[in-house]
Amino acid sequence: MDIRLSPARAVITTVKAIVRRIFSKAKRTRTPRDDRDVPEGRKKRIRPLSVLRKTRKPRKPSGTASVVDRRTGIEMLPDEALLEIFDFHRLVAQADPSSRPWKWHRLAHVCQRWRFLVFASPRRLDLQLVYTYNSPVRKTLDFWPDLPIAISYPPPPPRRLAPEDENNVIAALKHSERICELNLTIAKTLWSKSDESMCAPFPALEHLRLTSQDKIRPLALPQQFLGGSIPQLRDIHLASIAFPTLPMHLSTAKALVSLQLEEIPNGGYFTPEEFAGSLSVTTQLETLKIHFIPPNSHERSIDALPQSRVILSALIEFEFKGNSEYVEDLVSRIDAPALEKVNIVFFEQPTFGIPRLSRFIGRTKELRSPCHTSIHLSEDDIIVTHYSSCTSSAAGNFQLQIACEELDRQLPLLIHVSRQLSDLLSGVERFSIEAFPLLSSWLEREEMDSAQWLELFRPFRGVKRFDVTGSLVQNIVSALEPVTGEMARIVLPALHDLYLIDSQTSTSIDPFIAARQLYGRPVSVHYEREEPTDRKSEGD
Repeated sequence: MDIRLSPARAVITTVKAIVRRIFSKAKRTRTPRDDRDVPEGRKKRIRPLSVLRKTRKPRKPSGTASVVDRRTGIEMLPDEALLEIFDFHRLVAQADPSSRPWKWHRLAHVCQRWRFLVFASPRRLDLQLVYTYNSPVRKTLDFWPDLPIAISYPPPPPRRLAPEDENNVIAALKHSERICELNLTIAKTLWSKSDESMCAPFPALEHLRLTSQDKIRPLALPQQFLGGSIPQLRDIHLASIAFPTLPMHLSTAKALVSLQLEEIPNGGYFTPEEFAGSLSVTTQLETLKIHFIPPNSHERSIDALPQSRVILSALIEFEFKGNSEYVEDLVSRIDAPALEKVNIVFFEQPTFGIPRLSRFIGRTKELRSPCHTSIHLSEDDIIVTHYSSCTSSAAGNFQLQIACEELDRQLPLLIHVSRQLSDLLSGVERFSIEAFPLLSSWLEREEMDSAQWLELFRPFRGVKRFDVTGSLVQNIVSALEPVTGEMARIVLPALHDLYLIDSQTSTSIDPFIAARQLYGRPVSVHYEREEPTDRKSEGD
């Protein structure tokens, strides 16, 4: 059967093949780190379209071959169709980290028509001059049109930027009105040479990512940074950077979508009150991450709860690392009803309370009614994770991690946390607890007061399935063994299935099972060797 393409379809297929050939050749050829400045000898390797037409051997129509003359058909293709093909390859390149930045200039070298189309559509094709390591900025800025500039020297960097790279950054920063992205791993030597340029207005800046190369003496940004205003900024990512006047800048960040502050040094401290107030204009904010480095000292105000809260209606992800007093103060001043993921990490501290955090989670739509709660114990910390689904544990919706290296404190700490989160736990249907690795210290703790375990179970009134994994099997079975009589009806009253996984116990749980059977609330016990998410048992 002779299947032939329509003339228009054949032309489009030919153009796509040419574009693929251009970019595949770019991948096979060793090129400079920044391809905006391609040497003349390198440019000759990409043959123009006219040469391709002369050297291409004509094919006879057969199979999927076209019935049109492809040598002249390309010129017949409308500009809009060409732009669609170019735009498609842009999206493919930007989705593949190994293909970034998009080498759009290779299309501009094919022929005069393609060059005109590319430069006539800078917004649609997202044309940028991207400068990075070993890229001669000063030689190419005058060669290209006045396109947006992206300065990208991301981590992991060399020990320090080479002198020519520092000169390139300083030269590019002089065009602050055109810079749309600033991604730098910056040392104090570079900052001392560019601080004046960094304090100029950057009206086109959309992405800011700064990492201090000196972790011991981190960089401190002045109040005049970026001219004190960031109206177009969509992404802020600072690591080991002290920026105490950040709340003042955020009051102008109406376009902000992502705010990530990692390893905030003590010199970059700002109060929860001023920080929450500055977020009132960030109505598009979707991601908020705040990571302090210890010690993160903050004394919560003894005043009553704020009368009003800032509503972050677009926020879907929130992360915090620091002490409990800070996050308690912060979340009492904000509402995020659309939150889908929360990750909280507390430094080790003798006492803490999280009633405001619990109420903050309770004001969200997705997180206030978890179906599955998992507790993980280790030598260093405790991790409590809530899942909205009982069938999948791929990613926790709300995770609380608490540093605690004293095993004697871990169970009392868990009881304290469960009391604070009791309003969220009452509807949980599946409860999992595990201790890995197999800690000999846990295995030897049979004398632990069973009343503590029963106190931990108290908030889980709706649990139907209870999974115990690893070192804790012996402890929990010992705690449930004497639960008979009226107590058997009160402890985990909705329990239907008990899974004891990856461990053996010398203690019998039969008295508890018999008592539950007597009260008409039978419990099935399953002994297994695999993770509960990887199996299906008869009791499921």
